[in-house]
Amino acid sequence: MPYCPKCGSEVALDAQFCPKCGASLAVTAAPSVPQRVTVERREKGEKHEKREKGEKQEKSGDRTGPIVGGLILIWLGVSFYLSRLNYFSQQWWTYFVIGVGVILIIQAAIRYATLPYKGAAAWTLVGGVILVIVGFASVYGVQDWWWLIFVLIGLLVIVSGINASRRSPRP
Repeated sequence: MPYCPKCGSEVALDAQFCPKCGASLAVTAAPSVPQRVTVERREKGEKHEKREKGEKQEKSGDRTGPIVGGLILIWLGVSFYLSRLNYFSQQWWTYFVIGVGVILIIQAAIRYATLPYKGAAAWTLVGGVILVIVGFASVYGVQDWWWLIFVLIGLLVIVSGINASRRSPRP
């Protein structure tokens, strides 16, 4: 489809005027600056489409979700069973939390090794590390500083989100 030489919007082949800005679509002899801008906008749009397509392929390329969900359920059953056999203390959930944290850390390592976008693994790793720290803190009886862990990690999430929004272009 052709583009409007004034605003760069797509227009029908047989259109005489741009439906967006109303500019005449009569053919001119020499290319004007707006036509160059239109080409740049078109190229920019094509780059954006390629990036979106890459992100979709990236999301569809991660098949670890169902495996991790299954492993967490298996670990839940095993930890219940070991608790019934008195292998764990009364606080069996602390060991369950540690196990889920380890599973998430393994998932992050797999994602980091297989996905083209490494940021997909970062938050999974953070979540796994948090669970492992909380679990070990409970096992060793140092629950008094959990609140500090959550506050610090919350601040880290906020700062990284602000930095990411500054790096990304605004429409």
